[in-house]
Amino acid sequence: MTDDERYLFDLTGYLVIENALSPEEVAQCNAAIEHHADKITERPKKLWLAGDSQTLAGTSSRLELGSMLGWERPWCEPFRKMLCHPRVKPYLDTILGEGYRLDHGPGMIGSKTGAEGHWLHHGGAEVDAVWGTFMYRNDRFICGLTTIEYLLADEGPGDGGFAIVAGSHKANLPSPRSLKGWESYQEHVSEVNGKAGDAIIFSETCTHGALPWTAEHDRRAILYKFSPAYLAFANGHHRTTPPDYAADMSEEERAVLEPPHTRG
Repeated sequence: MTDDERYLFDLTGYLVIENALSPEEVAQCNAAIEHHADKITERPKKLWLAGDSQTLAGTSSRLELGSMLGWERPWCEPFRKMLCHPRVKPYLDTILGEGYRLDHGPGMIGSKTGAEGHWLHHGGAEVDAVWGTFMYRNDRFICGLTTIEYLLADEGPGDGGFAIVAGSHKANLPSPRSLKGWESYQEHVSEVNGKAGDAIIFSETCTHGALPWTAEHDRRAILYKFSPAYLAFANGHHRTTPPDYAADMSEEERAVLEPPHTRG
């Protein structure tokens, strides 16, 4: 990371990494998803994400797909590469420390035109003191759960999609409920735009969510949740032993699937 990027990430809690994936990698990911399209599901009505907000409501909910690391070759390959992608790994090494691990994911999120948004959640005053840690001390970040969102489709101005309250990773007070529902203080909620192939990296300590999807094309993104080597947030096989398919992965990729450990 450049000095400017370190400053901006510390200031806002997020960055957009332009051209993290090549057009060929984006095409490979989308082809793999289409090959497994029969496994895409829409969240059931009782699990819709807008809560009781009328400004985040929509006519459908988020589309979801997971398990891509365990897909057969060649469909798994672009998603495995994203565990330690050379364009993104330096950011994770800087923010989380070398030896970072995959806490959970990856998973695809998608939206059709008219899909609901996602209630804004988290914030510096509202998260667990361990996984929600964010500080900068002794010339290094001390950061808990951190997300990389790889965009597989454009998210332009006014389209909706990922949104964040910049700087909220350092908040000392809870967010107003009307802000979380995007009903008030909308000027403080930033719709984060990017092109297919860009990646958004953000601290889960930030207040974040999604705005209703209004674009005519589908939204499609892949989310990976990473932790420092010593920390686990989610339950599952990444917290204990690596999954069976790890035997077919490169040494560098397998290392990211290790359970929590100390370096040295």
